[in-house]
Amino acid sequence: MKNLARVLLSISIPVCASFNSFAQSVSVIDHIAICVKDLKKSTDFYTRIMHFEKVADPFNDHMHQWYNIGKGVKMHAIQGDCQLQHQIADHLCFAVNSVKEFADELKKNNIPYRNWKGDSTEPTLRADGVLQLYFQDPDGYWIEINSPAPKK
Repeated sequence: MKNLARVLLSISIPVCASFNSFAQSVSVIDHIAICVKDLKKSTDFYTRIMHFEKVADPFNDHMHQWYNIGKGVKMHAIQGDCQLQHQIADHLCFAVNSVKEFADELKKNNIPYRNWKGDSTEPTLRADGVLQLYFQDPDGYWIEINSPAPKK
């Protein structure tokens, strides 16, 4: 029995050590998944408003829509029974060239938007010079758009 315990211990220690070093090397987001009530409505929003590029759906089940959201990162919308209330602090953020031009597009498409405090449609100016606006997708997920601070 002691020999079996030693063998099991000698096997488990390297596996744990290997797992820990692997976990520490994770540094790239592969994808983000969101639950949506109406996949067609969500697909329209993310392709027409956000200009996300659709990519192949590995499930091919008509319950998912995959998008390329930049630099090798993907997002997929999964149709389901979504029951969550979304808070503005839990948001996805995307950089755009001009927050004000993007806001004009939101306005043309009757999509309400606001600053962080929710008291204005004027962008929030962060201390580092980044402009920010917030709006929600058809399922209530908060999205921040921002434009970089001017380079000094």
